[in-house]
Amino acid sequence: MNAAAYEALREIAQIHYVGPVNPPAMWSEWCVSKAKRSVGVPGKFFFFSKTRLDTIAHEVKRLCRRDADCDFYHGFTPWIHCTSPRPFIAWSDCCFYDYVNIYHLPKVFENKDVQRICSTESAWMQKADAVLLSSEWARLRTRTHYGLQDNLLGNVSIFGASEIPDSDRFTGARDFLFISTDYRRKNGPICRRAMHQVWKRYPDARLNIIGAPPPSEDLNDDRVKYLGYLKKSVPEQLAVFTDYLSHAFALLLPTGADITPMVVIEAAFHGCPSITVDSFALPEVTGNGASAMLLKAPPDESKLAAGMILLLQDSALYSSLRVKAREFSTSRFSRGEFKKRVQNAVVSSLGLKRKPLFA
Repeated sequence: MNAAAYEALREIAQIHYVGPVNPPAMWSEWCVSKAKRSVGVPGKFFFFSKTRLDTIAHEVKRLCRRDADCDFYHGFTPWIHCTSPRPFIAWSDCCFYDYVNIYHLPKVFENKDVQRICSTESAWMQKADAVLLSSEWARLRTRTHYGLQDNLLGNVSIFGASEIPDSDRFTGARDFLFISTDYRRKNGPICRRAMHQVWKRYPDARLNIIGAPPPSEDLNDDRVKYLGYLKKSVPEQLAVFTDYLSHAFALLLPTGADITPMVVIEAAFHGCPSITVDSFALPEVTGNGASAMLLKAPPDESKLAAGMILLLQDSALYSSLRVKAREFSTSRFSRGEFKKRVQNAVVSSLGLKRKPLFA
């Protein structure tokens, strides 16, 4: 995502890259927070402590070019102590409020410390020329949580970070696919339990799992296969990844913690529809369910199994969904379309008349 945004800016501006800026967290702050949380007492969110945020701001100031016309920040929270004498634009998936509530247990952190970060982030965003989000869902939530003006916030969406194949290569196997970096938070156990109901009707159906390892009890049937982590940066592993996408009957993503899942788009590039939930930004990347099956959240194995069985038994519905999934994603979520959205948002917010210098 960062590389694509960099390419988009480079086509309309001169770019001076500042980074990487990623100082370690203070060891003492980590120890205190960890010790508190280990005994059930809320700790501070040490990774965004005042000390670390000040260190980041100092380094950014040192590295930025003084003759730049604008600063472009990838991410929000790490930069909230940065002050710029220039216009600036920030872009990320979500605000810190959503990040901490979706991916963490807020109760394990001091409410006062979380509020410190949120209020500082809100004030920093207020000074921006544009705050860009990866979905309308995240844009509206950021506006609500932080009380920001609507015209300050934009939505540039995301894209599928894999090549779009020339055609749908599906060969008819009843292979379901689950991909995640957090097996439990993405509800992998629900997928595994749903297979028992599917096997009563379709005993040849299979479940392939990529990413975080499932518990051993979820691999006690030879029709369930764990493929490990596959890195897209490694050509051989990327080839395996795309091969499984192209031959999957459907992607299962009954997720309980997400924002804008890229994997739904990448699966759809291959014509593989998703069975997922009607929450987070998933309706946006599936055409409000026109190119996927959206389950009412929170999902359970019975809802998921019913959706899987419906697609297996209704070939006309399934074939239509494959076509719609591929058409919807390739027309909206290619790398090129994403770059255009970023460029349009930047040009619109800054009113560019010439090629500027970005830091």
